[in-house]
Amino acid sequence: MSLFLKFLTAFILGCVIFLLISFTIYRKSYYYQRARAKAEGREEPSKKGLLVTLSILLVMALAIGVFDYWILMDSPKKFSGLFLLNLILITSLSLFDALFIDFYLLLVWRPTLLTLPEGQPTREYMHHHIRVQFTKGWIFKLPLALLGAGIGLLLA
Repeated sequence: MSLFLKFLTAFILGCVIFLLISFTIYRKSYYYQRARAKAEGREEPSKKGLLVTLSILLVMALAIGVFDYWILMDSPKKFSGLFLLNLILITSLSLFDALFIDFYLLLVWRPTLLTLPEGQPTREYMHHHIRVQFTKGWIFKLPLALLGAGIGLLLA
């Protein structure tokens, strides 16, 4: 299978996983709980959600590592090539998250299945969230790409 088809498969699978995580496990994460508390004027949540957040990041790194291993099965790649490929995949998934999940699903469509509180999230909050995702979000994206490449090479 070509690199492009593998990338496309990983992207589609990643989109499905992002959708599932966004409306299940992510609701237990620290960042989601903190945003809800802030919107509702409550105290910040306990730190238990940090464990959920770290678990999500670890699973993402492992998934990227498995993707890299899949890539390496066909042809050897250098760490730098895997890292770059991972950054492209992570950025593509981040765009999907920002445009489809955060903007379209949460602001435009708002399906009743999501049981979103009336007026939440606000357009201003989501614009800020999306902006942060593509600025400060690199604090998470770069290590994920590095970890994924390292895991992929370790598996190979």
